[in-house]
Amino acid sequence: DRKIYTAKVLDFKLMFEKLKNFRQQHGHCFVPKEYDVQLRQWCFNWKERRATFEKMVMDDGGPEVVFPSLGDIDDKINEDEILGYDYGWENEKVQHIESIEAQNRRRYLLRTRHRIMCLNTLDFVWTIKRMPKFEDRLEQLQSFIKENGHYNVPREHGALGEWFHKMKNNFALGKKHFMEKRYPIMLEMGVDMNIAVQGRRKRRRKFSHGVEENHGV
Repeated sequence: DRKIYTAKVLDFKLMFEKLKNFRQQHGHCFVPKEYDVQLRQWCFNWKERRATFEKMVMDDGGPEVVFPSLGDIDDKINEDEILGYDYGWENEKVQHIESIEAQNRRRYLLRTRHRIMCLNTLDFVWTIKRMPKFEDRLEQLQSFIKENGHYNVPREHGALGEWFHKMKNNFALGKKHFMEKRYPIMLEMGVDMNIAVQGRRKRRRKFSHGVEENHGV
């Protein structure tokens, strides 16, 4: 399919710098949609692209045939070297390639390989996993409480911090599903969003107090 070789709408260098900045701030590459929907989707697309890339390489004879003497795909090399790489070809590298389509395919594979290596410099996690369930996050929250003596997880505290920040936003906005189904469970754990969320409007506090009374808290 020739469409796979067309230029991407999103510039790789630009999106890579966005992801790099996110990792510097949060210590990981798991971008929540509340932070940047476009960047989150770009990361997911690259996870799928790597799977497609690996299949294409194997179909063409394996890494030793497609990338002779280029080393391990998981090697971490200088990102400036990758981003500034010239994807032109020396004549001896393409003597055995007969068609323009085959040349384009190899260019695509080499470019993709270098960009995968570039993402590896950020410790990018390639596995596509299901999102943790609410119950999984509650277990992580309980562990955090035992270790730290409080439940107000800072946003910078990895994936759990991002999740707790989202829960606080749900509380502040009075999201119906959260207030009726999830917040009562958190209250039973002793997690009071009135304390976690400082400076919220009084009507949110009044609403949460009603939930507390209904559950005997």
